[in-house]
Amino acid sequence: MDYLFESKTGSISVHVSGSAVRVRKGTNSIIYQMDDFIAKEIHASNSEQIATLTMKDGSILKYLKVRNEVFLHWKGETWTAKLAERSYEASGQTTPEIKSPMPGKVVQISTEVGREHLQGETLLILEAMKMENAVKAPYPCRVEEIRKSQGDLVQQDEVLIILHRIDSEKT
Repeated sequence: MDYLFESKTGSISVHVSGSAVRVRKGTNSIIYQMDDFIAKEIHASNSEQIATLTMKDGSILKYLKVRNEVFLHWKGETWTAKLAERSYEASGQTTPEIKSPMPGKVVQISTEVGREHLQGETLLILEAMKMENAVKAPYPCRVEEIRKSQGDLVQQDEVLIILHRIDSEKT
């Protein structure tokens, strides 16, 4: 899952993948593994969850999700981000990121990095509410990165695959 936060000192990018969390601030990049966290506590407060992670260096990361907003507090800085509402494009997708159209489970990946696809070919299959939904290539493309594995649970608008558009040769 990718997040972009704006703070008083600049932009901060957070990418969560499996057991790793990558934090980028400017040109600096730090990768944390789940074993960097020594304790996790979750406190309930009026149906919202405040999660507290204690890092090995003793610092404490607190985060809270309230409806479509996420709040993070760590090492004296607080960041907030609003989660975008889902939008539909009438003319088709043009971005390189293939995002999950719904929360669900990845039940099949029908591609691999470097493989080329024609528009409409199935890239992966998501299961949601006991129904299988094919995620198809929106344009001729080559797979650059696969961010999820078979069996992974995904949220709506979570990046699944990164594509590279292949333009047809004009003769």
